[in-house]
Order: sequence, then structure tokens, then C-alpha cells
Amino acid sequence: MKILDSKLFVNILNIISMFALLFLLYKNIPFIFGKSFDGFIYNSDYFINYTSGFIKRGLDGQIIYMMTIITGFSPVDILRTIYLLFFIILSIIVLNILVRSKIPFYFIFSPFLFLFAFVYFPLFHIAKDMEVIIISYIVLSMFINLKNKWLFNIMLSLGILIHEEIFIFLFIPLLLIHVFYLAEENFLDKLRRFCIILLPSVVVFLLVMLKFNGMSNNIQVIYDSWKPFSPYLQNVIFNSGLFDGKPRMIFVTVKESYNFIGLIGLVIINFIFITIGACLYARKHFTTLLLISALQILPSVALCFIASDFGRWFYIPNVILLFTMFLLKDKIPPENITFSFSNFILKIYDKIAFPVIGILYLFGGMPYGGFNIYRYFYSNPLNIIFNWVK
Repeated sequence: MKILDSKLFVNILNIISMFALLFLLYKNIPFIFGKSFDGFIYNSDYFINYTSGFIKRGLDGQIIYMMTIITGFSPVDILRTIYLLFFIILSIIVLNILVRSKIPFYFIFSPFLFLFAFVYFPLFHIAKDMEVIIISYIVLSMFINLKNKWLFNIMLSLGILIHEEIFIFLFIPLLLIHVFYLAEENFLDKLRRFCIILLPSVVVFLLVMLKFNGMSNNIQVIYDSWKPFSPYLQNVIFNSGLFDGKPRMIFVTVKESYNFIGLIGLVIINFIFITIGACLYARKHFTTLLLISALQILPSVALCFIASDFGRWFYIPNVILLFTMFLLKDKIPPENITFSFSNFILKIYDKIAFPVIGILYLFGGMPYGGFNIYRYFYSNPLNIIFNWVK
């Protein structure tokens, strides 16, 4: 029996992931409880509130603000508690996937999924990633399992008020799940029904994107609202794209043209890794998952050009695809959506799946601040373990 085709190979990758995760937990969990957390909020969307008017991404900041007024607690400590709560909820979701599916530990905690998240663990409370991921899971679950779509729309709309990327990255999975699994009409009727179902959330999304971007004069009002409660919030730097309408263009962050090759490489490597995982661990839904993964490249690349968070724009769609794999596991796949290209890819993956996914796992990674080749190794599991033992 060849090691690349055996359970032993999977177990080896599982062990590597476990060691890398333990190191990252050991390194980062104390951050939540230490003083460094208090000073690390210098660039946090969580403190945008509605004191200067209704502003995009201000919902949870307003909630923290109201809790601060009611309880008298420090807004930083309230955020610390919320952060811990999100971490516990997300851990429960991931544990549920591990226990109730055949998706292995190494795939979930790979450099393209949750290892990337833990490498940038301190940044989670700034970028709202944990909250976005949790809401995305809830929205997907409600859409798939609930017949009443009003509750789904309420949850999705609340998510949009927290961060608009929830709608951007859920739109394609929701559309394909509806077309392939939840509707029985002809194709045009399916699209019409989907538009009707999603209309309330679309309206919220468009209003947030077109009407309620903040202005520069909102910033001082927000600063003043926090002034009585915490000295740490006087120097918060809010996302410039929210208040001055100037996105962080990729040409400013990545100045060397050859580093754009890194973006192309990330698109290709990420797509191969995540779709091989779909082939191995959700084969009966492979065509749907392949289409979702391919179409998600469009918003991911578009966001890379106007918001230089880079790896996040691939990691979050990957997690959403993982959730989709899990939530569709008991659904009967439609019989009429097999395409020649998906069958062709399946045949290739059947021959190369384990060697390729192992190589990409061991030598792959996700960048954060650019596409420089060295940045790809920050979330590489061997690099994480090496930094632990050296």
C-alpha cells in the first residue's frame, strides 16, 4: 500500500496540523487576556458606531457603545468578552463539522483554511473575521434548512450591517444551492424566485454600499463618543475606505509587477487545493462545489484590487465552501447537473488527489500583506512548527 494513498498519510497530516494548531493557541490565546489586547485596537472597525449617524459596518460598534453606557464596563473589555464568545462559538461549529462529517482535521486546519486564521489570530478582532464566518454559517444553514426565508433575510441583513463582505461572498453559494437543490422549476423560474427571496437583503446591501459610507467629519464625533470610556480609543485609525471613499488599491501596496505573479499563483493553488478537498470529502456534490469555487474567484480577485487584505479574500470563501460541503452532506444531489468539464476534472483528481493535496498542504500558504513569495509561508504548517522548535 502506497503511503500517499493510505490512511497513514492523512494521519500524518492530521498530526502536523495538530502540532501547528497547539503552537498557535499557546502563542496567541494569552493575547486575549493580556494588556497587549488593549493597545492592539488601534485599527478596529468594532468601534464604528452610529453616534454621528448611520454608517456602514457600525452595528456591532453601536451595540458595544450601548452596552458600555448601560453597564459602565470598559468597551475594550466588552470587545474582549465578545471576542472570546465568538471564538467559543466558532470552535463549536468546527468541532461539529469534525464529528459529524468525513472531512479530516488536516483539511480544516490547513494553511488555506483555519491555520491561516490562527496565524493572524490577533487581527481577528479588527477585521471581524470570526463574526463574519459565524454569521455566514448561520445564514447558509437557515437558507438550506428553513422554508421561511424571512428569518434568513433578517439574519443576512444584520450580517450586511456588520460587514458587507458577508453578502458578497454568500451570493454565489446561495444562488447555486437554490438552483441545484431547493427549487424544482425551470431555470428562469428558479432565478426569478431566487431574486424575490433575496430582494430584502439586496436592498439592504445596496443602501449600505451606496448611501451610508461615512464622511471624514464623522470620525471626530465617533472619537468624542468613546472619550469618557477608554483612553485606548482616542487613537483608533478607522478603515480609510469607509470615511474618505478611497480604497486601498493593489498598485499602492504591491509596487513590483513581478509580485502580481503571486496573485495568479494564489488563485491557481488555492482553487486546486479546495476543489481537491471537495472531490475527496464531498464527491457527490463536486459539480456544485466546483462551480462555487470557480465563481468565487471573481469577487476574491476584485477585492484584492481595492482592499489589500489579500489572503483574507480567499480564506473566507474557502471557509464558506467548507460550510457548504458540510451542510449539503445529507442532501440528494441533482441528477442533471453533471458537466463534461467537472467529469474531466474528477478523472484528473482521481489520479493525483492525495499527492497534490499533500504537497500543497506541506509547502503551501496564504499571504497577508502582499504577494511577495516570502509572505506565503506565514501560514505554512512546517514553518509554524519550525518557529516553535528553533
